[in-house]
Amino acid sequence: RLINRIWIYLFFSAALLICVISCEKEKKEEQHDHLVSSEKIDSITVDQAKTALSLVSVLYPEAQGMIDNAIYDIDVYKIVYKTLFKGSEIVASGIICLPAASGNFPLLSFQNGTNTLHSNAPSLNPQIPSIKLLQSMGTFGYIILMADYLGFGESAQILHPYYHRESNDDAVIDLIRACDELLLMNEIIASDDGKLFLMGYSQGAWATLSALNALENNLSLEKEILAASCGAGAYDMIEVAKHIFQLEVYRAPYYLPYFIESHIRNGLLNESLQKYFNEPYASLIPGLFDGNKGGGAISNQLTDSVPLLVTANLLENFETGAEFQSLREELLKNSVEAWSSNTKLMFFHGDSDKDVPPFESYHIYNAFLQQGLTPAQVQLITVDSLDHDTGLIPWGISTINWFNELGSSSK
Repeated sequence: RLINRIWIYLFFSAALLICVISCEKEKKEEQHDHLVSSEKIDSITVDQAKTALSLVSVLYPEAQGMIDNAIYDIDVYKIVYKTLFKGSEIVASGIICLPAASGNFPLLSFQNGTNTLHSNAPSLNPQIPSIKLLQSMGTFGYIILMADYLGFGESAQILHPYYHRESNDDAVIDLIRACDELLLMNEIIASDDGKLFLMGYSQGAWATLSALNALENNLSLEKEILAASCGAGAYDMIEVAKHIFQLEVYRAPYYLPYFIESHIRNGLLNESLQKYFNEPYASLIPGLFDGNKGGGAISNQLTDSVPLLVTANLLENFETGAEFQSLREELLKNSVEAWSSNTKLMFFHGDSDKDVPPFESYHIYNAFLQQGLTPAQVQLITVDSLDHDTGLIPWGISTINWFNELGSSSK
């Protein structure tokens, strides 16, 4: 009888222990600070990734050497997560691409370029060729993250706060936190090795550099940032505005009203559009940024003539006029300056870029050198024949090849 009692005691003790462990794990998974939900929306096989790289290599031979390094199938998840906007909680979204394998992998946070179409948010349209190609890079052994940005996906009720550093940094960093929580879930077999890469093109370059600055000053996020790659970015917003105001024709006229309208509508700038834009454009602008039109369609309803689009007062008095002080302050506050970074940096720009002036990359590169970074830590790649559109894929290939080299040397 004593033996029977001992066996009964051991049985119930073991059952209780299993229950406690199981409940604690379930509780741990449910008590997420950032992750709201996750849904698998797509898969990419190794063969599909190799096919994508083969197609790219027809026009860009530099991609040919990447094909043999494709190893992992990829699972694509839509992520809904909590972040902040102007100090209040807001629900945002993005995608996370996981190698479909057990093992420890670095995170790669990709920040996309300027978007005005709700339907082009990565979580809503992961089949966009450039987004699909970036997802496929997970085959090399990366956990890839892409934030929709505020104003898209789950937060489409607001207009995207275009070039707003605080909300951008929160959206990027909180997606990384949500990814950490996703990786704790039972069905996820991939793990995080604690290393982080960042990359972005155009607005995404600015977003990458801004987020990097915030990450280096955020000690609560325990990641080793190996490198950041910034392609064709605008970093000094005052400098870019002065450049545009000196032009007669600007081929991407929607950039400036996007910034001003989004900052007015989100209560970040207390102004009227008529102060900055001539009619009929001032009255048209609010309806153009409704989430249903792309940048090209918006530009077609504006004018590429800078003097016709922008008021003469703004063109003449932007730099010193008291009436434009609030705009200058908003542009300055959301610019990204060089600092004494600990991260390896690459800046890339096509010298034929007419959308974002190449001097932006030259200036920020030299500014980092003045902060004490060495040429071994920060590099600048310029290509004569590339403009803003044609620079995207070459920059992406150069970045992934660089990341692959750095990842191999860090192991």
